[in-house]
Amino acid sequence: MEKISLRGNIKQGLRIASGLNPDRSLKLNNTIAQQKPFFIKAGIPDMESMHNGTINLFIAPATFKITKPHYEVTCEWFKGVTETFHLVKADIEYNNAIYQGYVYYPCPSAVKNHDDNIVELLAPKIVGVKYGDPITAHVAAQNITLA
Repeated sequence: MEKISLRGNIKQGLRIASGLNPDRSLKLNNTIAQQKPFFIKAGIPDMESMHNGTINLFIAPATFKITKPHYEVTCEWFKGVTETFHLVKADIEYNNAIYQGYVYYPCPSAVKNHDDNIVELLAPKIVGVKYGDPITAHVAAQNITLA
């Protein structure tokens, strides 16, 4: 199976997925923890072991598009917020180690707030990960395209 490598650096996001955004007035915070039960119910393997947060892989000037997700989940994960999520299996390479995870993609909605030059990754907790570090996600070429 042909793979493509999404290479870039870890970029800080709003820290809403992990619940680490300090603004407690936010209606939506700690979003991965709220969405994971739906992913688990949909039968996505190893979802229980994924960290409650995403790693933002900044690949600019390139952009990506998911062409064939391994999993698609539509759910109302917060009262009044229904989204469709695409997940693609990924081998995440960081600091000479490989972690099994997913490219996590909330399909465009009122909640999604960044461009497609940031690839959000779900992975088990990776000790020592920090902003600015290089990181690579290896995915099947049939699932994602780069532009």
